[in-house]
Amino acid sequence: MRSLALAATFAVCLSGAGAAAVPSDAGRIEFEVLRNGQPFGRHAISVTGAGDNLRAQTEVAMRAGVGPLTVFRLEQRCSETWSDGVLSSLSCSTLKDGRRTQVRAQMRDGRLHVTGAEGEHWFPLGVFPTTWWTKPPASASTLIDTETGAPMPVRVTRMGRETIDVGGQRIEAERIRVQGTLAVDLWYDAEGRWVGCAFTARGHNIEYRLASPLNAAPA
Repeated sequence: MRSLALAATFAVCLSGAGAAAVPSDAGRIEFEVLRNGQPFGRHAISVTGAGDNLRAQTEVAMRAGVGPLTVFRLEQRCSETWSDGVLSSLSCSTLKDGRRTQVRAQMRDGRLHVTGAEGEHWFPLGVFPTTWWTKPPASASTLIDTETGAPMPVRVTRMGRETIDVGGQRIEAERIRVQGTLAVDLWYDAEGRWVGCAFTARGHNIEYRLASPLNAAPA
């Protein structure tokens, strides 16, 4: 009961001005991922459930190679459960450059207990993972790194609203920048749906382009 009460309190706090929109609607969204303008992979999120009980499944597959030789490979599958507006469990399996890592998180004693490649960590309820489909609040200073389970110190900056091309249509979207291990630019539309992403890694420009109907995306 104490855990549920704390979760409800945190959900109310997040609904204030300038905070993140906690997940509220089911749906599916898929991005084509480009590396320096060339196909690099896919990133898809499927959200099921309704209201205060949602389950999200993330699947990421990226590969870069020279002919038959693979020089970079990333595969990730994550499962999230959101209860009363907060993350209550998380399970991720990541294969990156030949190394596989596992992350597990569960609500316990009013906090989120996380185990991963870098050991055991405790997070306050209301923390966001680096799956990006839910918009991190401007006040966020730490996210859960879904590759390692470790705290990722971040600075979230609201960059303002922009008109961007999404799925062949021009829409208004809010751009935020999450400065952590990398500087990641993320775009969310007026409904809180994730519609774009861009960052630079290992000297390469990575861009996400919507490959599924916008009206089917989770919010």
